[in-house]
Amino acid sequence: MRVRRATRGDLDVLVRLEAAFPGDRLSRASFARFIEGTTTDVWVATAPDDAGRDVVVGDAVVNYRRGFQAARLYSLVTAPAWQGRGVGRALMAAVEEHALERGLVSVRLEVRADNVRAIDLYRRLGYVEVGLTHAFYEDHSDALRMRKRLRADAAQLLAVPYYPQSLAFTCGPASLMMALRALGHAEPLGQAEELALWREATTVFMLAGHGGTSAHGLAVAALRRGFAAEVWVDQAGPPFLDTVRSAEKKRVIELAHAGFVEALAHLGGRVRVGDFGADDVVEQLRAGRVPLVLVSGARLYAERVPHWVVATGFDDDHLYVHDPHLPEGAQRADGVHLPLRRADFARVARYGRARHRALVVVWRPGGGRPPAGGLTTAAVSRAGARAPKGPRPGSE
Repeated sequence: MRVRRATRGDLDVLVRLEAAFPGDRLSRASFARFIEGTTTDVWVATAPDDAGRDVVVGDAVVNYRRGFQAARLYSLVTAPAWQGRGVGRALMAAVEEHALERGLVSVRLEVRADNVRAIDLYRRLGYVEVGLTHAFYEDHSDALRMRKRLRADAAQLLAVPYYPQSLAFTCGPASLMMALRALGHAEPLGQAEELALWREATTVFMLAGHGGTSAHGLAVAALRRGFAAEVWVDQAGPPFLDTVRSAEKKRVIELAHAGFVEALAHLGGRVRVGDFGADDVVEQLRAGRVPLVLVSGARLYAERVPHWVVATGFDDDHLYVHDPHLPEGAQRADGVHLPLRRADFARVARYGRARHRALVVVWRPGGGRPPAGGLTTAAVSRAGARAPKGPRPGSE
């Protein structure tokens, strides 16, 4: 048996493999897109049939997120006649080997909670359970989330709940909601609070569409809810002025910013002006504080927009973040504890021609008690997303 990359010449057999399983099937168009994609890999396992012809006996689809060092097993399938003959193990070996070659930190996946054979295979390969997603599959069956850390060192992670932004312009509010909930805020994670925070913290005009939230605005919203907050920026003055041309819009940004600066001072918030780096984020995490980081959407999604994420942990070479933005086709677990190289932090954590940099640090007043039990050592990195068949029964 050998494993190789799939080609368009494999499309017919890949579709036939899908047809052997009920529900959650990948289409021919989806396979074609995955084969040709730059953030996906499709692997096929081949073996000689009774006539000595080399035939495809299984496949694996793997997704990667731009800018982050994690792999997600999207699907794993074994031909029914080849179940129990090592196909799944061979495919997983190829997935992990290539992930290591790419410098990735972890592989994550979902598997049907009743798929005992597949779960046993993953456990024997070193994957551990990290959660359960109810009604995950097309037939409403549950999915067990599993992950495997490929590095020998351990990550230190804060127990921050995850909330995906429900609107294109609410990454800041969604990030703040996650941070506040980790620190004990009782407000439910939902769209009502998301919109309330957006209304409170909006300060900028986007090039088109709705306004976005600034560091000062998010800090004020946290302070008004009884938490301590500090703004770190690389330069004083209103942010994002270089993103608009209209003098009227610039004036609105300046007025909104001045209001937030005044509110920050009144509520006891602080502003630090100067550069900062990944080590500063780690220091805040060690103190049990939750940092929100402004990053470049262009670096992560090829979209020229400012974007907020939540720093949730670190290891020797990476920061970990919850990203409230889920790309098309992704699931909640695709945004959880994503590893970002510390060496890339300065390049990613800035926005616009002015290279604006901003950080909001939030903590409980009266001390930096760690949220939800504090930093914990994770010998495995994270949980994954769809893996719709995850794999289907009989993957090994």
